[in-house]
Amino acid sequence: LARRPLLLMGAGNVVNVVARTIARTMAGSRGGEATLLKKVTHIEGDPPGKKFSRWTLPVHTLTFANPNGDTSMPSLGCRIDFGDVVKVEIPGYKPKSYSMSACRPGEFDITFKVYPSGRCSGYLDSIAVGESARVFGKGKNERRPGTHVGLVAFGVGITEALPIAAAELEKGTPHVHLLWACRTYADMFWHEEIASLQEKHAGAFEVTRILSQEDREGFLPKGRVDAGVLSRVFGGWLEAPKGAVPRFLTVGTKPMMRQAEKNLHSAGFPWP
Repeated sequence: LARRPLLLMGAGNVVNVVARTIARTMAGSRGGEATLLKKVTHIEGDPPGKKFSRWTLPVHTLTFANPNGDTSMPSLGCRIDFGDVVKVEIPGYKPKSYSMSACRPGEFDITFKVYPSGRCSGYLDSIAVGESARVFGKGKNERRPGTHVGLVAFGVGITEALPIAAAELEKGTPHVHLLWACRTYADMFWHEEIASLQEKHAGAFEVTRILSQEDREGFLPKGRVDAGVLSRVFGGWLEAPKGAVPRFLTVGTKPMMRQAEKNLHSAGFPWP
C-alpha cells in the first residue's frame, strides 16, 4: 500500500489503512441560509457559436456570509485541504456539490463555470447580492501525506486543485506540481493567484499548462493529457530518492478523472 498514489481517500475505502490515519467527522453541522456578499467575474464568456470547440463560458466567484453569523473556521466545517465540498440546495432539484475555493472568518467563496442551460450553475449565477442560498458542508476524505504531490486539473477543476495545492504548500510539502489542462487560454483564469503562489513557494511549487485547441509559448505542445504527458511532467519522481512518497489528485469530470488515473498507472504510478 505504500505506493498507492492517492492524496485524498474516502473514509470507507479499504486501502485507507496507511501509516497515518486522521479521524474525522463529517462536515455539515453549520449549514443554513448563506447571504451573497459579492460576485467577481473572472471570465465574461462568449455566447455559443457554430464552432463548439471555441466556446468560452463565464466563470465567477461568489462570496457568501456563513449561515447564522458563524465566524468559526473552517467555514461550514469544510476542510478545503481535504477536498470537502459545499452542498448548494437547488430549488426543485437535488443539492449540488461545489468546491469551496477559499474561506475566511465569517465567509466563504464558491468559484464556478456557468454552462448553457445549466440548472445548477444557472441558479448560482441568478443569485443577486443580498439574496441567499441554502448550503451545508460535506466531506469525509482523509489526507495521505507525501513528499511529492501532483495535481491534475481539467478546466474549472482548478477551483479545487489550486486551493489544495496552496494548502499542501502551507503544510510544508516540499514538492507540489500542478498540471492544468484547458481547451484554450481564454478558458484560464487565476493567473495572478498562481504566480503569487509560485513566488511565495519558489522551488517547491511548479505549474505546467497544456491546451487541447491551441499552442502557446511556455505551455506543453497542444494535446490531451495522456500517459506520455504525465510521464513528461511527473516521470522524474520515479527516480526520486528513497523515502519519497508521490501522491496525486485528479479533478475534472468523472470520465476525465478515470482516464487520467489509468494514464497515471501507465506512467508508472500504480492506481488502486
